[in-house]
Amino acid sequence: MTTTTTTTTTTATTTRAGRVRPRVWLAAGLGATPDPVDWPRVRDDLMRRWEPGLDGLWHTADGRHHATWAELHARFDLVEV
Repeated sequence: MTTTTTTTTTTATTTRAGRVRPRVWLAAGLGATPDPVDWPRVRDDLMRRWEPGLDGLWHTADGRHHATWAELHARFDLVEV
């Protein structure tokens, strides 16, 4: 009998109960969470959802706002959605 084990790597934090917690980036730099390498969708403290675009920028759903990750992180508290 052969047993195969598959592991999946996730970038989110998993709690002891097995729940996945979203990552958080604070504008004040108080947290120890590093900048993401996987281009996550995030929501800012004004409740706008930002999604990564093909141009290397994050865009709001209405397309009116565009920013780099550094600009988002400097201006807003962000939560992964």
